[in-house]
Amino acid sequence: MRTALLPAALATAALGLSAVSCADAPRPAGTTAETPAQDLRVGAVCSSHFAFATDVSCGLVGLGDLRFHCAGDHDDPCPRTRSVTFENIGRTSVRLVAVSGSAPGERHEAVSRALPTGARATVAPRAGDGYLYDVLLRARTGSAAVGVVAVS
Repeated sequence: MRTALLPAALATAALGLSAVSCADAPRPAGTTAETPAQDLRVGAVCSSHFAFATDVSCGLVGLGDLRFHCAGDHDDPCPRTRSVTFENIGRTSVRLVAVSGSAPGERHEAVSRALPTGARATVAPRAGDGYLYDVLLRARTGSAAVGVVAVS
């Protein structure tokens, strides 16, 4: 009985993983696999393809560490992310959930209004929080996608 459940569980897990995709913008000239481009940048896309309501973590599956942004060369530590502007490039309305905090383990959520196709929303840490930890993509059903149009 257990051996029959294991392949089914693995197939289900693989099916679930294939439903999430996040693609980065084309790599800037001069970057290679050994010197990767920054994850959080204009042009990055986070999307989900589910037949049911779900939240997709854009920070975990495609946009990388949202706490900092590094545009260009940096000898010093990269600055903290103050805000990220997203555009709904999918066919369904989405909501963005900004997850922020000021200390490890502390999390606060702020949910955007519903964004129809083509609409933009800016997410930022909650007042008093110093870090933007994650952005969740929330859609009722179907295909949803947002693209990064600005980072500060």
